[in-house]
This record gives sequence, structure tokens and C-alpha cells, in this order.
Amino acid sequence: MLKRLLRGFTLCIALLAWPVTGVLAEIQPEQAGVEVLPAHDGQHWFWIWGNRAPSMIDGRALLFDDNGKMLGQLDTGFWFNSLLPAPSRNELFAVETYFSRGTRGTRSDMVTVYDPLTLSPKREIAIPPKRINALGNTGLSVLSDDERFLLVLNFTPAQSISIVDLDADRFVGEVETPGCASIYPAGARDFYSICGDGGFLHLRLGEQGEVVLKERSKPLFDPLKDLLSTAASRIGDTWYFVSREGQAYAIQMGAEQLQVSKQWSLVSASERDDDWRISGVQHTAVHGESGRLFVLMHQGGPETFQEPGTEVWVYNVRSGEKVQSIELEEQSIAIGVSPGAQPRLYSVDFVLPMPLLAGAWIYLTEGQDGVLRRLQQAVNLYDADSGKHLRSVEGLPYGYLNMVLPW
Repeated sequence: MLKRLLRGFTLCIALLAWPVTGVLAEIQPEQAGVEVLPAHDGQHWFWIWGNRAPSMIDGRALLFDDNGKMLGQLDTGFWFNSLLPAPSRNELFAVETYFSRGTRGTRSDMVTVYDPLTLSPKREIAIPPKRINALGNTGLSVLSDDERFLLVLNFTPAQSISIVDLDADRFVGEVETPGCASIYPAGARDFYSICGDGGFLHLRLGEQGEVVLKERSKPLFDPLKDLLSTAASRIGDTWYFVSREGQAYAIQMGAEQLQVSKQWSLVSASERDDDWRISGVQHTAVHGESGRLFVLMHQGGPETFQEPGTEVWVYNVRSGEKVQSIELEEQSIAIGVSPGAQPRLYSVDFVLPMPLLAGAWIYLTEGQDGVLRRLQQAVNLYDADSGKHLRSVEGLPYGYLNMVLPW
């Protein structure tokens, strides 16, 4: 009797398993592969990144299309702050830092070269382990205009610049730049660095990347009365700086000349009385084809110049006239503008993902810290010509992002 029951049980199991076995036989395991991106020119794609605090060891650069879909990402190491596209080379350059034990151990700094179609690393170029890790991003690493050399700002706290030859994939050397920070390209082999006395340090490289000219200019502004932000934006041979006192400076930087070609006030007398001033970390952007400067602004006291902005003010760089004010959907810490026709205005924002009354209740019961703990980040897209809000990109990875780069 027991044997018959066991045979019947075995037969039932076999009958039940037969169709499953047949289905499983038709299922093929998924194979790992690498996606290839299409050409991005004219599609309004953009990158965002930042130091990722409090997850600084897990740097990311995130790529999105114009509809807000994330297309890919780069894993970029500790406190990432420099992604440099090189169109003529068809490559992306990222200046990265790693530690042998994750958060400690031997430090390695490198320039990593990425394929822009697969976002895969192609090679690495070792540089001295001393690149600056800073909240702001402008001028920490730059390409020469001909994309032959890459310069990296160092801070130990001594200031210097590392020079990398991208044709030879080698570190060329280091030049001391005491009292000068941020780097601004000014031609195929010329660069300027802004200095603490209001002047600029001019560097020129030779054919192999050696420094053939190093000279300091006389002061172009008074840093005690009107300190310039390093977050400048460029049209042609002119870099547009803004100051904490609400002034715009158009500084021409060329191989043979350095001069303030135009200066104007960002705010009228009434706007100054209402405490309008610059905002955020990356608070300038330009649209070269139309000659417009975009500046992130907010209302606040003198020490609030890095607080999030609520509006973007647009200026004609030839006349200095304010031609537009764009009210933002959220409070922003960084802006960018895409080139070409139908440009986009991008803002990297802080958002409170709850109804206004809920946020007010948290503020009343837990104070500002309670609100800050619940903040998330998003990117908002606008028509840069009309100021019309187009869409929001939410659900960004946790961690501080403060830079947007049209690609």
C-alpha cells in the first residue's frame, strides 16, 4: 500500500513539473551588454553632478535627455567636481580621487577618460594627489581651447596648477600659483587665474605643455569693496563675473591683453533697497548666440549671497540692460543655459516633497533643521527665451548636487 502511494505521489510531482520544465527550457538567460548612446548634438541633453555630501566617496555625474529621462551615469570617486567634454576628441574627461581603503589609505588622483557613447572608462592619467576639493566648480579643472591640455587646480593649502598633455596621456608638470585660484582659458595656450589682490595671473604654455610665460596683472577690482565670485561664464574672449555688491564685470582675456571692457549694476536703486542679490553656487550662465547673461538672484542680507535663488535675471551683455526676469518653480543653487536655437534654462533645485501646510507644520514644530532634513533635489527646465516652465525632473539620487552642464 505504501509503495503504491509513493509511486502515485512521484507521478503527480512529475506531471506538475512537466509544463514548468518546458517553459523554463524556452527562457534564455539575459546577457550583460553595453548600450550605445545616439548622437547628442542639438538634443538638449544635460549633465548634473556635485560633491554628493554626505556620500562624498560615491561621486556621480548623471546624464538626462530633454524629457527628463536619465540616460546614464559616471561613477567618479571622492568629492567629484569636474566633468569636461572634449567634442573634437570625442571624449569626456573627469578629474577623480580615490582612497585605497575607501575613506582612508593611499590617495590617488587621476584624469579618467570616458567614451561619450558608452560612458565606459577608456584610460587613466595619473596626476599628483593634491587637486582641490571645493564646493564651487568653476575653474577647478579646465581644457585649453584646442583641447590639447588639461589644467587642474591644486590646494595643499599651497596653491598650484597641474598640467596634463592629453595627446601624450601624461602629467607634464606643476606650476605654483600663490594667492591665485580658479582657471579661465583664454586661447589655445593661454590661461588666467584670479588672485586675492584683485589682479590675475597669466600663464602661457609651450608646445609640450611647459610654462613659457607667467606674469601677474595689476588689480582690476577691489576685493575689499566689491569681491568677485569665481563662478564666471564665457562668451568668446570675454568672461562675465558678478560681485557680492551686485555688479557685473565683463573681463576680456586674450593672449596679449587683459581688461575690464564693461561694468554695470545688476540691480536698480529700488532693487538694491529691497535686498536683491546674487544666489547659489553656480549663479551665472550665458547664451552666446544672443549675447545674454543669466544671473541667479534672491532677496536677503549681505551674507546670504550663496543661499538658493528664487529668480533668474537676464541681461543684454552689450548694453548691460536687464531684459527679463524669470520666476523659478523652486529654490535653486545652480543654473545653466544650453547653446543654439530654442535654448533651455536649467536650474538645480531644493524641493520639499510634501504639501505646503505640512512643511509649515514641520517648521513650526521642528524648526529649520526639521525642514532641511526632508529636502530633496530636482532639476527644472525652462524655455530660456520665454521663461516658460517646461518640466521637472525629480527623484534624483540622494546627495548634494550643485552643477548643471548642457551637453
